Amino acid sequence: MINFPTPLPDEVLYSVFARYHVNSGNESSRKTLRDLFSTSNDSAVTAYSGHLYALHTRIPGKAIPISYLLEHHTLIPYYRPFILENRYNRILQSLVHTNCQSIYMWMGLPASGVESPLFLRYCNQCVSIDRLKFGIAYWHRSHQLTGAFVCSEHQCYLLESPILYAQKGKKHEFIPLESILQDIVPLALQGSDKEITIAQKAVDLLKNNYGSLDMEATRKYYLYRLQYMGFLTAAGNIKFRDLVPQFNSFYSTTMLEDLGCKLNKGSQDTWLHKMLRKPRHSTHPLRHLLVQYFLNVDMKDLEGKNQYIKANAFGQGPWPCLNKAATHFRNKVITSVIVSRCSTTAKPVGTFQCSCGFIYSRRGPDQTETDMYRIGRIKQLGAEWMDKLNELSSNPALSLREKARRLGVDPGTVKKYSNCSELGQATSYPNTKHQCARRKPIRKRINRDDYKVPYKRVDWGKRDEQLLQAIERTVTLLKTTHTKRISRSEITRKLHCTTMIYTKRQKLPQSRAKLEQVVETTEQYHERMRIMREIK
Repeated sequence: MINFPTPLPDEVLYSVFARYHVNSGNESSRKTLRDLFSTSNDSAVTAYSGHLYALHTRIPGKAIPISYLLEHHTLIPYYRPFILENRYNRILQSLVHTNCQSIYMWMGLPASGVESPLFLRYCNQCVSIDRLKFGIAYWHRSHQLTGAFVCSEHQCYLLESPILYAQKGKKHEFIPLESILQDIVPLALQGSDKEITIAQKAVDLLKNNYGSLDMEATRKYYLYRLQYMGFLTAAGNIKFRDLVPQFNSFYSTTMLEDLGCKLNKGSQDTWLHKMLRKPRHSTHPLRHLLVQYFLNVDMKDLEGKNQYIKANAFGQGPWPCLNKAATHFRNKVITSVIVSRCSTTAKPVGTFQCSCGFIYSRRGPDQTETDMYRIGRIKQLGAEWMDKLNELSSNPALSLREKARRLGVDPGTVKKYSNCSELGQATSYPNTKHQCARRKPIRKRINRDDYKVPYKRVDWGKRDEQLLQAIERTVTLLKTTHTKRISRSEITRKLHCTTMIYTKRQKLPQSRAKLEQVVETTEQYHERMRIMREIK
């Protein structure tokens, strides 16, 4: 193989192969496949490419390392942070030594419910710039990312080409971008702020090649941010009834539906529930990016916080002692907090006890760093505070107000405890402004049945009859319009039932029998084509 083109910045490998096909002058795409991989049975995959070791050995001088091709010219770095390390290594082995057909299953893409783009996409402004800098337009890998509707650099909507993202009829062909560009260039429209931000986060994920994350630690950090935003109960449970409507409102249900990330308000088993519970399921990177943007989390935060983080309404300790009479006032000497639930507001209440005997509480969650220096209620003053009170009381030059200022309480409290003879006695000082009401309000009982999604059992007999009729209609249509042999896979693909017809074959006997009857043999196909030509 000679004249293998140098990959351009952010160029997907499919585009490099397409440029080689044009430069080589090969009349057949299969000849190009043999040049690249020494086999003509491979497919022209747009997002990924297998047999990279064979390609590496055939490039003159082995000038381009395999790792460089993977990290800079495939979409693999976009998925890597959210794939287990051992599974990621299996994916690399498949890309390097095989045709990579199984990596979609290993990455969990079919089960994620997030669909890849239907067509390859490009940006008009990138086309103009690429032609000026490199003399040719090419397919950018950042334009093919799932969930990225806009160009992150120029902030305009991407345009769809007629080239399918997953080639079906022309799966051996490499089609360069220059060959499909039209003379009339449509006006590029500006994307919305959220679409631009999601696209920028996706490109950051692609280009920075982050390592695999500890998914349990990542989930804990998400919970920590949810606690900060008030979406966790005092016991650490997620308030999904508040979170899901807020999440839908933040993005809009239309945008989430377009991204394949719709959240049903009444469901208790959405992708968001699965992600924030124990990580038993793989989650598409796009959904992680949506959650991170909502929680104001950056990938660099997660990469630096792979240690276990416990969600706490009052942050990570230690916490300061707020006893103004103590020598360690405002020093962070309290190492533990007891969290309870406010009976009025249902918000978490933290109780902090210092070794000096001073105990105080406040209602959370903390929103800023300065919140830890706020007192909601003093529960116990302690012996050290009482000693300081006696010391100040023996000085007749100090006024009542000055004593109160130095002790951090109001004058009435100083007056109340000035004559206390039992030093160190547990004394209580309520702050009525922040104290929770003693009587619990009457709350409306929630009927959990209103939130249950009714389970509907599938009537497979009825479905079999419906599918049988659909097959007959599809075959009739194909016989009059289709110019290729009518095969079983072509029929099921048209009906979008390929998976169902194979996985539920025992429940669809009529449909399976019908498929066997209508599949054309080679002789039948040639006869049908002869008749169609005579009619024309």
